[in-house]
Amino acid sequence: MADGLLAYESAPTVYVDTNSCPSGLTLVSVERVMDEEEEDPTDIFDTSIFGLYSIPPIAFSTSSPNALHTYNPPWNSSNPTPVELRLPRPPPALYTTLQANNLWLAAIYLADLICTYQINVARKRVAELGAGAGLPGVVACREGAEAVSSDWGVDEVLDVIRDNFDRTCRCGKWAVVGHQWGTDPTPLLNALGTDQRFDILLLADTLWVTEAHSALLDSIFALLEPGGSAQVTAGLHTGRGPLERFITSAKSRRAIITLIREVRWRPDGGWDEYIPAVSSLEEERGVVVYLTLQIP
Repeated sequence: MADGLLAYESAPTVYVDTNSCPSGLTLVSVERVMDEEEEDPTDIFDTSIFGLYSIPPIAFSTSSPNALHTYNPPWNSSNPTPVELRLPRPPPALYTTLQANNLWLAAIYLADLICTYQINVARKRVAELGAGAGLPGVVACREGAEAVSSDWGVDEVLDVIRDNFDRTCRCGKWAVVGHQWGTDPTPLLNALGTDQRFDILLLADTLWVTEAHSALLDSIFALLEPGGSAQVTAGLHTGRGPLERFITSAKSRRAIITLIREVRWRPDGGWDEYIPAVSSLEEERGVVVYLTLQIP
């Protein structure tokens, strides 16, 4: 377990980032431990701290590479069957760069949108960029899309995404391809046996590094069919600056940006509409912005 994490071993177990003061606590995983019989007294502290501060998480992780995180679709989804995912463990040199070892709230919200038909992917060609564990792509495949999921081309990430697809989408048409933004898009375009561009791109929490925006936009413009849409969700735990800079860069290339809504995660796993205060200094932890990008 990484330094700075406390494991509360009563069920469910909660891993909490202790690298910052209580106002910066981050819930990063909720995972059930089946063989623990004794109640850990620190569970009382855990329950109290979240009750007192009502601090939403920004991401979920698992305690080991082989542990499974369970995604539960919304109650009104077309397929309520849970999806079990392994989370990648990138090589040390890329661990901080990729952040693929976490399942971010933005990916969960994007999956929720697909499950509830707010994003209709049926019979569409769909590609996911910066997939991490590949949850939105897996859900899209399950909902009838031909799906290509992509992330940095290292086996530690791609093999886990393939495993997640294989567990859930054995009858679907899908592929997993390594792709570094801004490089040759041909392997993605050919992954499903044709060289057609994609009707829909899925991007969850891919905007937090401003220096990567240009390369990311290069890939979006190379992969997206004119008239198609990039469905983008972005968590605000790194502030609004990266999101605003991405929108500015996209518009400078004449992309059409439509801001759909902002939501905030609830402890029961649902979402509330979020309206930012004009002059508030509140940290927007747990807030996800949903927008679409289209090219002329």
